Amino acid sequence: MNTMDRVARFIVAIALLSVVIFGPLWNFLGFCLIILSGLFLVASFSGFCPFYKSIDVDFNKSDEYFK
Repeated sequence: MNTMDRVARFIVAIALLSVVIFGPLWNFLGFCLIILSGLFLVASFSGFCPFYKSIDVDFNKSDEYFK
C-alpha cells in the first residue's frame, strides 16, 4: 500500500469510530463499524491489505500519481 492509501484508511477509521462513539449507533451496525474501523487501522499501520493481495495488485510504486 502506498502512503496516500494508508493515510486515507487511517482517516476513514477515525471517522467511523467517531460516528460510533459520538452518534447513536450502539447496536449491530455500530458493532460492524467498530470491526471495520479496526481492520482499517490494522491495514493502515501494517501496510498490508488482504483484498489487494487476493486480486494480486501492488500499489507500492504509485506514489508518483499523487504528487
